[in-house]
Amino acid sequence: MCVRKILHGQNGIRKPYQTGQALQSRKSRKLIKQITTMKNFKIFYSIIAIVGIITGVTFTSCKSGKQAISAQQPKGSTSPFAGGAYEAPCAVYDDEQNFGATGIASGSAAQKGTLQQVALKNAQDLVAMKMQHAVEGEVKSFFESVGANQGTDVENQTIGGINSIILGIANNTSASCLMYSGVNDKGNVECYVGIKVSKSQVANSVADNLSKNQKEDIRKRAEDFRKQLQEDLKAYKGE
Repeated sequence: MCVRKILHGQNGIRKPYQTGQALQSRKSRKLIKQITTMKNFKIFYSIIAIVGIITGVTFTSCKSGKQAISAQQPKGSTSPFAGGAYEAPCAVYDDEQNFGATGIASGSAAQKGTLQQVALKNAQDLVAMKMQHAVEGEVKSFFESVGANQGTDVENQTIGGINSIILGIANNTSASCLMYSGVNDKGNVECYVGIKVSKSQVANSVADNLSKNQKEDIRKRAEDFRKQLQEDLKAYKGE
């Protein structure tokens, strides 16, 4: 007959007696559970650490990317895609030696030759207007200095002849700069033409016209006017 030993536990409740082998098995299972739990915690913390590293690298990369963009497009950039004001291609301005102007024309990329002619004509018209504005006041001051009354036939004829000379100079001017934009989604481009006209050439042409005038006092003072006009045009800078 198998005898089962009974132990009295707390509150008088009897519990089965566990042999040494059973106790050892129970301790082993408990130890295995603790080890498994520790492994799970280690895996969990490892995952958190990896995610943290990835997040930090991503944030650093984004920040570096923003810094790179800022370096490529600094404040005050002349690129039209950077926002704000920008300088058009072939921008030519007045300086001490030359009158300058830029003409622009837009149209089909298949008609670049025509666009170039239109842009050149626009530039020529602009530079002619500036030259006429600069010279007309000088000529009127000249007639005042020789004692001719403003509005006389001589003055009007002279100014009219000088304006024709200026237009001839402008219309014979060729491009000093030629550029095209990229083709947009409609197949169109913009053509930019810059031109320069020598201020010395303009002054000499105007003075030559005066030196041929029928009035002797105008012819005599034409050379002095030539020198003065050359100096005044150096300082002229139109918009």
